[in-house]
Amino acid sequence: MGKFLLRFLSFVLVSVVFVLAYVSYFGVLTDKFDVLIKSKANEVNQNVQLDFNKTKIHLNFKELNLAVKLQNPKIIIKNNEIILSKIDLFLPLKSFITSDFLLQKAEIAFFENDIKDLTKITNAFVPRIINKQIKKKFLKGRIEGEFVIPFNSDGSIGANYEIKAKVINADININNDLKINNMSTDIKYFSKSDNDKKINFLINEGKILNLDIQNSSIDIHLINDKKIIKSKIKTKGKSNYSEIKIISSLLGFKLNDIKNIEFTSDLETSVKLVLSNKFKISEKAISVNGKINSLNLEHKKIESAKKHLPFYSSKIVLKNTEIALGQANDLQISGLIKFKEKNKDIDESFENFSFNSKKISGDAFRINAKVNLNDITLNIPQLNYHKESDHKADLEIYADVSKNGYKIYNTSYLSGKTIINIFLLRLNKKLQPKSFTEIQVKTFSNNSKNNDFKIKYNKEKKQTIIDGELFDAEPLLKSLYKTKDRNTFSKDFSTELKVNFDKAITGSNDDVSNFSMIASIKEGTYNKLSLKGNFSANEIIEMSIYQVDQNKKTLQVISDRARPFIKNFNFIKGFEEGKLEYESTITKEVTNSNLLITDFKVSKVPALAQLLTLASLQGIADTLSGEGIRFDSFEMKSNSKSNVMNIEDALAMGPAVSILLNGYVDKGKVVSLRGTLVPATKLNAIIASIPVVGEILVGKKIGEGVVGVSFKMKGPPKNIKTTVNPIKTLTPRFIVRAVEKIKKKKKEEAK
Repeated sequence: MGKFLLRFLSFVLVSVVFVLAYVSYFGVLTDKFDVLIKSKANEVNQNVQLDFNKTKIHLNFKELNLAVKLQNPKIIIKNNEIILSKIDLFLPLKSFITSDFLLQKAEIAFFENDIKDLTKITNAFVPRIINKQIKKKFLKGRIEGEFVIPFNSDGSIGANYEIKAKVINADININNDLKINNMSTDIKYFSKSDNDKKINFLINEGKILNLDIQNSSIDIHLINDKKIIKSKIKTKGKSNYSEIKIISSLLGFKLNDIKNIEFTSDLETSVKLVLSNKFKISEKAISVNGKINSLNLEHKKIESAKKHLPFYSSKIVLKNTEIALGQANDLQISGLIKFKEKNKDIDESFENFSFNSKKISGDAFRINAKVNLNDITLNIPQLNYHKESDHKADLEIYADVSKNGYKIYNTSYLSGKTIINIFLLRLNKKLQPKSFTEIQVKTFSNNSKNNDFKIKYNKEKKQTIIDGELFDAEPLLKSLYKTKDRNTFSKDFSTELKVNFDKAITGSNDDVSNFSMIASIKEGTYNKLSLKGNFSANEIIEMSIYQVDQNKKTLQVISDRARPFIKNFNFIKGFEEGKLEYESTITKEVTNSNLLITDFKVSKVPALAQLLTLASLQGIADTLSGEGIRFDSFEMKSNSKSNVMNIEDALAMGPAVSILLNGYVDKGKVVSLRGTLVPATKLNAIIASIPVVGEILVGKKIGEGVVGVSFKMKGPPKNIKTTVNPIKTLTPRFIVRAVEKIKKKKKEEAK
């Protein structure tokens, strides 16, 4: 009996285990619960009709529930039928004990369907706002996937639902200007609560604008009132300015300094955005890694660059360039570059470059840049240095850059024998020096050395010492006559200056030896200056600047050679010999000057040659084109404002001809002069015949016949037009000035 009972119980136990295992794995097909399930489904949502053939029940030991799998399920919503791949309902075991239909969760999977058709179903399960966005953003495409929908004990849908889907060949509308086309992606949607939702997009392929997208991801975390978006997008293809502008605007960037840009690239871009509830960006971080195959960039012109880059065009071309932009705005770029120059033929040669930038604070960045400047025409006016575009050059800069200027820790420029090293140089945004510690300069002009010196600056003492073998003083001489742009330095730069050179170049073959200068620079301009040097043992040059009052200073020059200074008056050419005295009163607006040159000659002056020819003075014109015309003196009274020099009165007197003129010169634009020219023979005869000088001064007519010409000269400097009219009687003004000069000369000779 005992053995039988044991065998029976064992049989029962094995049978139960078998049945349970069978039910668990294979399930039991039944229609017992069909009516109940359909009615309960309608209770969840009155607009939803659930239809299926039978149910198969599986036992889930792990979660102690029953999985009710509906066979051939479909959902009918407002006469729209969607065939599903599965509907699995999970019920706790106690539902069958208590006879209550308690639904824990539902798993609904659907075959590939049109996205817009699927939204008809998701209305029943997904929050209305999400469903609305799906219909708005997805213009087309197909989708397959699965919903995991939890239920509360009262039968309502729980908060922690899950969606898994695969989108195929979809067009997505990001905004009115930006769309993603032909996208295939895997989507996961997790909802932990009403205030904590996550969406993940794994993009297998797609196209945004003209860029192909592959193996990319976008993660969206909706938590409380914030939206955190993290993306890693791999793109390959072409982009133009309008497309880049759209993407930049979406990310909160402005292309204020860029006029045009287009490129081809292979990039991986990571973006993190934190959005407020009103979709305003409160935080952003962007990183870019990859390769720019080609890039054409045109930025807004920097007018101050023209001084140093005469063919500056603001266009840059890159190719085969590696780029790495970190989320802290750290930037590393290296590759090939070509600077396009205005009005010049461009070959296909590119130069190596590298650029590293790291944000240090606010708008300030620390940069390290290396670039070949072989194809660049470069001017450094302060050094009278010029490099043609076919000369090799290397530039390296290590500096801090901000909107207020530049702090250059070290600059190294090398081109042939030319070497410039600058240490701890501060520049304002106009590239004018504010301060520095040391500058080493050795430059060559036309294969001849024109600078070789060192500059040391003591910031505490505000003292600058310059000494060396050679100094090109031509830029210094030019700056003394300028009213506009007279500032060689920044207004922030003030120093006491001491200069000593073995030789100073003036630009006119009149080099100065034993050149020394003591000066005071205040707010970027020379406040005080004393300069001395020697052209030869018996020929000196002296120059001084001193402050008269707060708004006025005086410049005085005495030179035994006039040519180094006269060459700065561009309309006066062909000066030889002569001594010079110059005095100028300088204010912020106007410079008033007096110039005297004695005992000189001029030659090969086209405007004067044309005037002499038109005046029928061919013999004097021939002399001008040959050995030159000698003058006893030239006096000029003028004032300058901006780029315009007004000649109030200028008188040149010589053995051959005398000229009285006035007018103005708009530098680089137009020359406008008028005056009187008289051969010396006529002038001497007229003055000798004057019985009473006083009568001449009041305008009495003297002389018979033609005695000279009146003339006008007007036009651009390279194309001045000259007209003349014969005159019978000289003006009292001309005679008065001539008499004054003759009297003055006789007094000097009598001493």
